[in-house]
Amino acid sequence: MSDLETAARPYSKAIYELASEQKNLPFWSDVLQLASQVATEDEMQVLITSPSVNGSDLAELFTTVMSSVADAPEMNQQVKNMLLLLVENDRLLSLPAIYEGYEALKQAAEGSIEVKVTSARKLTVKQEKEMASQLKEKLGKDVSISAEIDQSLIAGAIIRAGDLVIDGSALGRLSKLTSILNK
Repeated sequence: MSDLETAARPYSKAIYELASEQKNLPFWSDVLQLASQVATEDEMQVLITSPSVNGSDLAELFTTVMSSVADAPEMNQQVKNMLLLLVENDRLLSLPAIYEGYEALKQAAEGSIEVKVTSARKLTVKQEKEMASQLKEKLGKDVSISAEIDQSLIAGAIIRAGDLVIDGSALGRLSKLTSILNK
């Protein structure tokens, strides 16, 4: 687990609890998704990491950028307070991890989970459905699959569902074999 994910966990949980209390989960999903996108922009990362940019100015700029996006959620005082808190604690770069953590908490409460499947080749619709069905049975949750391709895996796939990682790739098997032979 990366340092950003570790740092993001308490923020994700606090925002999720606030959103649950207010029965406003979709709003906070939208806010965090947008904030995450803004935080990953190269120009914004330069400003976030610059020691010459004042914290309150950075929070105001961040809010302004978020507000300028078409279909942006309303930047209410709670959103501004969240951004100020993240600036004060030097956690703006953690926004993508905060968003992912929030979504994981939301999905867990809804009885669903997002599974990331990295495969050597594009999965067919039939393969995705079969995998989703088997994972639903194993995890006891509705499964939505996001697939990506990594040809360096040679064959097979790596499945990530929360903390569960199943490495069924040829590259993973070769790595295990290599480590056994080197003992």
